[in-house]
Amino acid sequence: MNLSLVLSRAAAQWPSGVALVDLDAPGGRREFTYEEFDVAVRRTAAGLRALGLSDGDRVAMLLPNSWEFVQVFMAVAAAGGVAVPLNTRVLADEHAHMVADCGARLLVADGALLEQRTSVAALPDLGAVAVRLARPPEPGVRAFESLAAEGTMESIARAPSDLASIFYTSGTTGKPKGVMLSHQAWMTIADYARRYLRYGDGEVTVHLAPLTHGSGFLLLPTIAVGGTALLCSRFEPSRALDLFSREGVTNGFFVPSMIRMLLDSAGSGRADAPSLRSLYYAGSSIDPDTLRAALLLFGPVLIQSFGQAEIPMFVTVLDHQEHARIAKGETPHLMRSAGRRVDGAEVRIVDDDDRDLPVGEVGEIVARGAHMMTGYWNRPDATADTLRGGWVHTGDVGRFDDAGYLYIVDRKKDMIISGGSNVYAREVEEALLAMDSIREVAVIGLPHPKWGEMVTAVLVSRTGQPVDDDAMEAFCRASLPDYRRPKRFFWIDELPRNSYGKVLKRELRTRFTAAMEHGR
Repeated sequence: MNLSLVLSRAAAQWPSGVALVDLDAPGGRREFTYEEFDVAVRRTAAGLRALGLSDGDRVAMLLPNSWEFVQVFMAVAAAGGVAVPLNTRVLADEHAHMVADCGARLLVADGALLEQRTSVAALPDLGAVAVRLARPPEPGVRAFESLAAEGTMESIARAPSDLASIFYTSGTTGKPKGVMLSHQAWMTIADYARRYLRYGDGEVTVHLAPLTHGSGFLLLPTIAVGGTALLCSRFEPSRALDLFSREGVTNGFFVPSMIRMLLDSAGSGRADAPSLRSLYYAGSSIDPDTLRAALLLFGPVLIQSFGQAEIPMFVTVLDHQEHARIAKGETPHLMRSAGRRVDGAEVRIVDDDDRDLPVGEVGEIVARGAHMMTGYWNRPDATADTLRGGWVHTGDVGRFDDAGYLYIVDRKKDMIISGGSNVYAREVEEALLAMDSIREVAVIGLPHPKWGEMVTAVLVSRTGQPVDDDAMEAFCRASLPDYRRPKRFFWIDELPRNSYGKVLKRELRTRFTAAMEHGR
């Protein structure tokens, strides 16, 4: 098994079909046929082996959505390596940790991004660096084009359990952890996507969300049916709506905040999206008003899934038919549901001792399937804790109803999901506590119609006087990436605590949700 074989098989079946369209490539739109792209990938794979890449070696990728991202990802797999896509939105010290932690032999980076992260390229054990879209490379840095060899190579055979990728995800404490996914996991996710997202002839998948997140899992299923991957380096709602009609988009991955922005851009009426089969959303809960409006605008093409980095994308699904029933007003309660489990996955609700709970009772959601992670890179203790008994302990709290629908009630882990991105409260709290005028802080997520949850800071001043919002925002811009910055600041005299001294965040969420509802 090797996930790159999906491309080779597609190239043999649809050599002249359009595999890839990069709308934001330097110089404008760039297209690749399957035959062209397969050759490019196999040349790059041969070049990687010539550089000394061995089976299992890691290649870090600091790239935006682009044809280079897809080419490197597929070539690393073909060469027997392990791809390590890096979230472009995190800070330089986090990138440096990720690259050093995985022991990358090679970093392939966008030149502009790398210029802002010189500490990453300077890591002493990094074998080589290649850049795209940059001025002539600095000494010791290769041009991206130099990665390709003159000849090609066939994909190296890998066992289903062999490691294919490492994705870094933050934890509630400590440094980001590397989630390890096998070739089998990637292929299983692709099979789920084909089945539940109605993949078929003439598929055009638009990638408006980062390939380093959920959107990247739609590459393989699109290739498997000879479809076209439409790549965009940025999300602009009006442009996205135009692409739906102009490019014949059939499906794509969105987080709920993106859907809200599409609605705001479209206004009233129906969207001009005649080819759209699946408007697939995941990453966070969706506001009921947003869901109703999206069903009116796009029709019964919405589909939702629940998963997480440790068991990606498909644990449960709320499918097209169920969304159609919601649109007709038949099952309004399903707007709060994450759907029913997918075939081949197992899902349970358990108590703190991992004992099954009856239907209707609330407990931790645990799951397992062929697409679950093999563990965290170099983190045996964290792996043992998350994979207790061979089940992924999601940290999410939920319940099943009598019909088998899952409802996510809360999270055991202190995490906020804003715009589809995971924001861990402790990381934001630690950044804010570096400000001299702040004595205490609790970071919580409050409901928001666009972002799902809004990062909110509840603060106690050292002086008794609040800091004005402009000063707070300036401090946060210097200390936190944009998606982790609080959007609202509330100042109180003291944080509510229980008898053990733990901050009562649920009480804060209730209090300030009510305050916002009353316009305060």
